[in-house]
Amino acid sequence: MKTGAERALEMAVVRMGKLTTMPAGLMYASVSVRVSREEEYKKKLMRPDQLPIYTAPPLQSKYVEEQPGHLQMAFASIRTTTGHYIGWCKGVYVFVKNGIMDTVQIGKDAYIYLKNPPQDFLPKMGVITVAGLAGLVSARKGSGFKKVVYPLGMATLGATVCYPVQSVIIAKVSSF
Repeated sequence: MKTGAERALEMAVVRMGKLTTMPAGLMYASVSVRVSREEEYKKKLMRPDQLPIYTAPPLQSKYVEEQPGHLQMAFASIRTTTGHYIGWCKGVYVFVKNGIMDTVQIGKDAYIYLKNPPQDFLPKMGVITVAGLAGLVSARKGSGFKKVVYPLGMATLGATVCYPVQSVIIAKVSSF
């Protein structure tokens, strides 16, 4: 049979366990609890496994779900709101990173190609450039639409003359 002091100590330990937390380092330290009885002032040490927090809960107890408070709800709201923005920023970062990596790779490939160009590359580029300039000259007094379409059309025509096989492949793929 437990005395009143033992019951009070047991309830205090349970309440203290609910209200306080121990740092992780202190959890491994041995804990000694001193129990005193009303009649006896003799000190007695207990092992941690003898404490009431390690015993099975009483049968009449029941689990009650804790309702979140205002502070917890505010933090949850902030977390979900910032989560959307962080996800969006991550998507933008991946998109920009992939675009930069692709651009760098295209630049490296162009450098390697232009470092050792085929023998007929420079004359073909000259024909395409002159065709584009001819379109620019022919559209100099026209509307803005003509100033865009004529140079692009003439440069495309020059590229078609210089690279007929690639032009046919592009025409089939784009279904013209």
